[in-house]
Order: sequence, then C-alpha cells, then structure tokens
Amino acid sequence: MIDFLSQPTPQRIKREIENICDSYNHPWDFLAELCQNSIDAINVYKKRHGNSRKHKIEIIINSAERSLSIKDTGIGFNSDTFKDLLAPHGTDKKNSNDTIGEKGVGLTYTIFISNKYEIKSKSLTSYLDGFINGATQWKNSESDNLPLFEIIEDLNSENDLNDTFTYIKLSNIEDSFVESDDLFNQSTEIIEYIIRSKTAIGYTKYIYDSENYLDIEVELSHIDKSLNLKKISINPSYILPTAYIDKTNIVNIQEFKETAATLSDEQKTKRLQGKCLFKIGSEYRAGRNIKYYVFFAPSRNLYKEISEKNNLEIIISDNDKEPLSSGGIYLSTKGMPTGVTVDPPKGGEMGYWPNFFILFEDDSLKFDLGRKSIPARTAGLFKDIAKNLFSEFRPFIEYVRTEPPVKSINATIQQYEKNNRFSVIENYANLNLDDFKFTKHPNGQEAAVVALFHELLGADLLKGYHTYEIGYKMTYDFWGKYVIDKNFVGENYHYLSKDGKIELPFVAEFKYKGEDILSDFEADIKFFNDIDLIVCWDIDETKFAKKFVTVEPLPKNEVLYFGSNFKLSWPGSYNLGAASEKTVICLRQFILDLIKDKK
Repeated sequence: MIDFLSQPTPQRIKREIENICDSYNHPWDFLAELCQNSIDAINVYKKRHGNSRKHKIEIIINSAERSLSIKDTGIGFNSDTFKDLLAPHGTDKKNSNDTIGEKGVGLTYTIFISNKYEIKSKSLTSYLDGFINGATQWKNSESDNLPLFEIIEDLNSENDLNDTFTYIKLSNIEDSFVESDDLFNQSTEIIEYIIRSKTAIGYTKYIYDSENYLDIEVELSHIDKSLNLKKISINPSYILPTAYIDKTNIVNIQEFKETAATLSDEQKTKRLQGKCLFKIGSEYRAGRNIKYYVFFAPSRNLYKEISEKNNLEIIISDNDKEPLSSGGIYLSTKGMPTGVTVDPPKGGEMGYWPNFFILFEDDSLKFDLGRKSIPARTAGLFKDIAKNLFSEFRPFIEYVRTEPPVKSINATIQQYEKNNRFSVIENYANLNLDDFKFTKHPNGQEAAVVALFHELLGADLLKGYHTYEIGYKMTYDFWGKYVIDKNFVGENYHYLSKDGKIELPFVAEFKYKGEDILSDFEADIKFFNDIDLIVCWDIDETKFAKKFVTVEPLPKNEVLYFGSNFKLSWPGSYNLGAASEKTVICLRQFILDLIKDKK
C-alpha cells in the first residue's frame, strides 16, 4: 500500500498555497482578512467574558514600505494550537456562529503575500512572539529555504482579562496589482472607504437593527509614500450612499406609499422629483432569512458626484478616474461586506439598474476560496428578489428621476440629431482596408464585431469558418463548423488533419472588449469549457491581470483557428486542468497585421 495523503511534500504544499493565493483577486483582500480575524477575536472575547472591557482595533498602513499592521484587544491565540493554525486550511472557527471566517485560508494568504510576517499574541494562558521570513520568495520559487516560524518568546502564563491582544504585521507585501488599484497608492479617504465597505469593520447589521452595532474603537494611521502621517478614527459601520446625502432628500418608499393613493401625479412629482428612495426589509427564501437595503438614485450621476466631492476616485490616468461609489447588487454575511456582487436581472427596463444600490444580508452564504463568487443557483435567488424590488420601486421612478424622458420631438429636431450623429460617425477612425465595405472602426457595440467578423469571412480574409447558427438569444453567439487546409494552421495541430484538411465543430463568443468574457465566466452565464474561440475588437491585458489571467501573443505554431493572435491562460486556482487556455481573435490586431503585410 502507498500512503499518499498523510505526508504531503513541500512541492505539493507550495502548489496548494499558490492556489490559495491565486484565489484572492482584490487589492484589499489582505486587509479584509486581517480585519475579519480581529473582529472574530473580539466577538469570541465578548461571547466568553461579556462587555467587561472597551475594545479597540489599531491599523497602520505604511505605503512607503508596503507594510500593514493591525492590533486588536480580542481573545488572543493559544500558543499550543498556533502551529495548526499556520498550516493551510488550519482554523479554530469551523461552524462557529460567533465568527465570520471558517475556511482557514486567510492566515495562509496573509503569510505568503508578505516577505516578513510578525505576530505577538497574548491569551489568558500564554504569550507568543515570533516571525516568518521569506514566505513570498519561497512561494514564487525565488528561494529554496522552506519558511519556518521562528519563536522569540513562547510562555505559558496566566494573564489578566484586560491584557489579551493580537498584533500582526505584514512587511514587504507582494506587488501584484496594477498601479491604479494597489492599496498602497490610495489616499486616506479611499482606504477608510475600503475599510468601511469591503471589510468586517464595515459592520452591516446596524442597517436592519439600530441597536445592533459594533462597540469597538477603530483607529487608522496612514503613512503615504511621502512619509506624511494621517491618523483618523473610523466608524465601525458599513457606509451607505445616504451617508453623503442630506436627509431631507431621502424618502422612505414604504412611508410614502401609505399616502401616495391620495396624491395626484403633480403632487407626487412635487414631493419626489430629485429625491432618493430607500427601503429596508427582509424575505424568507429557501430556508434562509435574507435581509435587504435598497436605494434608488434619481440620477446615476449621483454616485459620481458623491465620489468627486468626497475624494473617492481611483486615479487611472491623468484624464481617467474611476468613482468608488456606484450602484450595484452587493452581498454581506454575518455583518461583513464580502466584496462579492451579483449581476442585475436581464430583461425589462435595464437602463434603471445603474440607479439602484442593493445590499443583501444572508448569514448562510457560502463562497469559494477568496470570496470571488457564489453558486449560480444562489445568485439566481438574489436576482429574483432584486427583480421583485425593482417592480415595487418602478411606479415611483417617473416622479423621482431628474432625467425625464422626451415624449415628443418634431422633425426638425430629429433631423438635427441625425446630422449630429453622422458628424460623430464621420470622425471614427477608418479601417483602411482596400475594397472592404466595413469602413469605420467598431463603435463599442458587440454587434459591430459580429458584422466585421462576417465581412472578413465574405472577403476571404478570414478562412475556414462556416456559420450554422448565430444569435443573441442563445447561450453562445456562434455555432458552426471549422474546415481548413492544414497549411493554414500551426504545426502543433497538423496531427488533426485528414487528407490534408482539418474539420471541427466549434462555438465562438463575440465581445467588443475581450475582458468582458471574465464577468460571464464568473457569473456562470457562459461556461469556460464550452467555448472554443473568443472574437473581440480589442483586448486589455491589465483588466485580465486583475483576475490573474495572462494575455500572450499566440505563437504561429500554436494557431489552430485561422486569424487567432492571442492566448489567455487562467491560473491553476480555477481548476480548469489542461483546458485552462483560450485563443482569441483580436480583430483590431488582425486588421493592423493585414495592413502591415500589404505594405
């Protein structure tokens, strides 16, 4: 017999750790994990010993040295169990109602994204002080030295209830995000917003019960890259859009409905126009009590204004800023915002969804590692509730919104608008392909990519693709057959030929931006293994990098589908096996290469 489980090799452990780290995809995840651990430690203390002590969490973010430290007055670690907690999936929180965490990967993740991990912890029965050096270097195969926990002090002692604490510091944290997203490039205001909207310190339970709040003092010290120190107190509560809006401009839809029947349309407009609507409630579904907070903005531009006025914009470039405040459907569990979102339901009046901000609270939520997504069935449940809430708000939207629809328009104005549109279109860049009927660059529409693809087929500039069926109501955009002479494909695929021809059924997906395929995969709208080819106009490597998907030019010997020019590679954490790569036809690059070849 061969024992293949009880003694994992360092190589196997490294792969497991790599998968754990790859499963996290937000630049604030390490901060969220440590905040969650601190909140859990304080909650366990309160459960066991009551409110005999005022609790505090101190956070220090040093952007100049890429370090984060956090200290809490929680229950502390017992040194005799600490070794097990350090191992991947080690946890003492399993199935505990007092804590949020349960998978035992957060501690592993924070250790292996930093090159020095320090911990000091005092429980009622012990004191522990130690560190781990070089964990990131070992994970990335830059060092062969197996990371070890080095003990400075390990004492068994009886300690006072008022003295328990845990202090953790991560130094030289891995730089794995684009510059604009990196937590250490953000302002104090943005870091505070992230803490209150993406971590357990942004407590959500108070939204549904004003008596249920975190009685914890939270202090943030932020040292920017110029070594300027800013110290602020943070309210340990989730930050809603209403925090930035005058209360006189916020209307409780439930209260308004009680009088709405007695009001004329003119009176409703007078009371509601330009106002924000909200509702708080709950619904019992599938054996779980789901609470919700719904907010409707009279203009989707309101979220942008909130971000601009409160310095809550991520700087992408000199001319491009991304507002942090936005509409959407967000999830929380056990009082903690998760960072997981759900796409709005399709159909109906889709144009109104960007005005909605919905927060669902479900204490029975289960996530994958890294809290990226939830099962499709659970997402469908939230979508259904959101759809019902939309229907409830819909009768009042006409009175609220500040962008009233144009109900009539005369021919002169129509002609003016039409001429203006042609002026805009004339300024689109030319494709510069001789004798080619598709004249201009696509304008951001997926339909334009489909049309351009078929124009290229008709002009015999793309070869081998035969259309069976195409349409947006199907799960996938394009179903067809691929028949090509082996001389038009890379040498790696010559083995597929029979009598000099390759013949395959294939499924393709069209996108204007190649990176939009990511949200389809994550929301289980499209399934990775079903798609053979992605056809897009352009592709942004930085957007794929945020999900740890690499974009590489496709070598000629690896070309199976004629015209394909890029290869996408998904990380091992997605468990896609050998099929972890997808080829792409980036039409913009394909046309540039055609023009270059003609010259």
